[in-house]
Amino acid sequence: MDPTEYSGNDRGVVLFTALMFVLIMSILGTIACIITANDSTIAVNNEVSRKAFYSAEAGVHFALASIQKGLKANTMTLPETTGATVSLSSCMLPSDPDITDILFEYLPTGAPVLTRIAENEYQFTVRGYGSRNADADIHVTFRKRSAFKFGAFGDKGFTAPEFSNFYGYDSTVSLTPVGDDGTNRCDIGSNQSVTLSGNTEVHGHIGLGSSETIAAIYNPTGNPEPRIYGTGNVVRTVGRVEPDPLGIVGGEYAEKLNDCRFFNDNGMIPADLILGNGETVTLSGKPGGANYHFTSIELKTGATMNIDTLAGPVNLFISGELDGKNGTITHDSGDPRKFNIFADRSDPVSLATSSAFYGVVYAPFADLDIFNGAAFYGAIHAKTVDVKNSGNFYFDIALKNRFLTKAVAISSWYEVRR
Repeated sequence: MDPTEYSGNDRGVVLFTALMFVLIMSILGTIACIITANDSTIAVNNEVSRKAFYSAEAGVHFALASIQKGLKANTMTLPETTGATVSLSSCMLPSDPDITDILFEYLPTGAPVLTRIAENEYQFTVRGYGSRNADADIHVTFRKRSAFKFGAFGDKGFTAPEFSNFYGYDSTVSLTPVGDDGTNRCDIGSNQSVTLSGNTEVHGHIGLGSSETIAAIYNPTGNPEPRIYGTGNVVRTVGRVEPDPLGIVGGEYAEKLNDCRFFNDNGMIPADLILGNGETVTLSGKPGGANYHFTSIELKTGATMNIDTLAGPVNLFISGELDGKNGTITHDSGDPRKFNIFADRSDPVSLATSSAFYGVVYAPFADLDIFNGAAFYGAIHAKTVDVKNSGNFYFDIALKNRFLTKAVAISSWYEVRR
């Protein structure tokens, strides 16, 4: 057989192979173009979706800032009952020609609202927009911040002696706690210093704030040193703590105190109250709270101030010294939420707890001395706190939702998938 007879066919095979290679390359090139185009489309879609999400996120922060500003200026009120709503129409971003890529609105469209879903729990939804009809929804739950970050707080210092015990409990669960409930909810704090002596127990944490640029310090003394049972880092740096979160000077509670000067429930009880040896006075509550105002209080040896909250809470506002170290303030209901002492001056405040004390002492500019022979149930907030005698202190965490500031904070948020 002559091999040269097949040479022309060989050239055809080569051509066919070349054409197949070109075809395959064309197909691969087409696939690559399609993949690139799809990737580009996906990238563009991700970009516009991301911008929509960021616009929604901007709406979240703008709403919270607007709500907080409105609360502080008394131009906005949060709903007072679960399920109730208030309009969010005032929280829209103002028109600004320099802002062209941020667009959001609150839902439902046309009539945006925030809703109260539980005690001190509120929610709203914001929708952000991007190009190509992209949008994203963020659902937000927020709350008003509590005035009591700590069960016991002394702005310029907190001191407790040996064998002092600090516990937490919830008065809505039990009015008669016994020792530690295992939840470690009694935190102690200061913007300057916390000094605890040996054999002291804190079932919570030590929160160290700061005074201007100087960080607070913790001073444990004695042997054995104080025992702190909080989880994780038991001594924590928390940044500067607001000394007067309720605004007893220049704020919300300053207005309450000023109103109480002229419209109070003192009756025949003088504003400058001095109880002599063995004398007694009773401050009775009423529905919604009875408000008493004093320029000073002195309880001499054996004197007693009875707090009767059977008909309702008692609020005691004082603009001056409260000298109760030789007498007793009794409150037999056992409910710290029903008795509150508010002081707006730097005059000292002193208490003796020969019987159990149930209530709140809020004196952010005063030195508070506690001569405790019995347990203290409630919360204390003062310029300085000096516990003179060992004893048990129980922080009632139910007070956190009872005394709220006009600052707000996010509890939770998530993107709504549609």
